[in-house]
Amino acid sequence: MVVVTGHSKASGDPDDAMSSSDAEDDFQEPATPTATQAGPALPLLPQQFPEVVPLNVGGMCFTTRLSTLRRYEDTMLASMFSGRHYIPTDAEGRYFIDRDGTYFGDILNFLRSGDLPPRDRVRSVYKEAQYYSIGPLLDNLEDIQPLKGEKVRQAFLGLMPYYKDHLERIIEIAKLRAMQRKARFAKLKVCVFKEEMPITPYECPHFNSLRFERSEGETKLFEHH
Repeated sequence: MVVVTGHSKASGDPDDAMSSSDAEDDFQEPATPTATQAGPALPLLPQQFPEVVPLNVGGMCFTTRLSTLRRYEDTMLASMFSGRHYIPTDAEGRYFIDRDGTYFGDILNFLRSGDLPPRDRVRSVYKEAQYYSIGPLLDNLEDIQPLKGEKVRQAFLGLMPYYKDHLERIIEIAKLRAMQRKARFAKLKVCVFKEEMPITPYECPHFNSLRFERSEGETKLFEHH
């Protein structure tokens, strides 16, 4: 049993008693180091790269010259290997880029000699060129198929006001025509014209008035009012 009494000596030896300030000191949390207490931070030195650079891009290994990666100054690759940024290395000492490396060879071939990928890889390489911000490659890819056709298509649609708004209606009419003819598909002719003044929403053609009219002994007539 422990008995605690409230008796204390009126006067005693300093060694026999502990002041309240001493007791508080024993239970204080360790002081957090301040900026002045911490040691001086080591400066980050620019990362040095060899002339021949081994790469690991998403698990696929490549080797190229440092000058190839720096071919165009305003690209992500040139910035990554400028020495201003730290790039981790794998167990073999290759510089690691956390990106799918399937089309990275096409990127390197363009940086080396300006070679463009085959048509079936254009879209995928274009996506990678966007990621690495390689403007000259993007410009070249946009001039070949299938991106050239898509570029022309988008430009054409840009000249057709409200085309997307009415696209569902056009498809609905085409389905109706196919059903009436009991055919698997139907063809529609869409006439596009340019006006002197821009079309406003109040001047928008009324596609709801597109209809089929059938009279006895006559073929189906497609009219646009």
